[in-house]
Amino acid sequence: MIGIVVALTSELKPLLSAVENLKEIKLADKKAFSCKICGLDAVIVVSGIGKVSAGLSTQLVIDKFSPDYILNFGTCGAVNDSVKALNYYAVDKCCQYDFDLRDLDGVPLGYIQEYDRVFFPTIVSGLEFLPKTALASADRFTHTEKDVASVNDIGCSLCDMEGGAIAQVCLSNNVPLVVIKGITDVFGSGTNQEQFFQNLKQVGEGFPAVIKKVVKQIKINKQ
Repeated sequence: MIGIVVALTSELKPLLSAVENLKEIKLADKKAFSCKICGLDAVIVVSGIGKVSAGLSTQLVIDKFSPDYILNFGTCGAVNDSVKALNYYAVDKCCQYDFDLRDLDGVPLGYIQEYDRVFFPTIVSGLEFLPKTALASADRFTHTEKDVASVNDIGCSLCDMEGGAIAQVCLSNNVPLVVIKGITDVFGSGTNQEQFFQNLKQVGEGFPAVIKKVVKQIKINKQ
């Protein structure tokens, strides 16, 4: 069993046309589905945008279905030209760059004391067909120079509003996490908003092929 967490219906819709035995199910107030992907049982939940919604949805899936893996996929932005728009990446670690206790405790940006870490782990084993990079999450759309500098300084190339929270929940529950991101916008290549809306459809349409390859590898890892 694999649990899939996606923020937006628009990101998920292309994949729903490529799965088998699709059924809508009830999962609190979230839109959710059961299906088979490449022969693997899956539950998919549309979390909504933001860290709280993503963390809540992940915990709901874990509590009700006890998945062997959580897979988070979706669109995100980039803060430097080490990554390219319209490409897909496997995330090798996640953090939350809006978690900031530097002035209070003198700890690094993103450091969460009860976990004694800035970065949360993800699984990239077998995903050699995708380039790897790090992801920083915050409850805001990252497009100001100050935010971009923070993400770069913490050592990340990608930014979203969900991945870091999903990673925290998965670590707390000892559930392996795979994170796949498609890039809609790169800071400095025109306005982020214009790039996002221009590229959203194309990135979404490319996800089914990528996610099927990822699920096949998860199935191999499970064996």
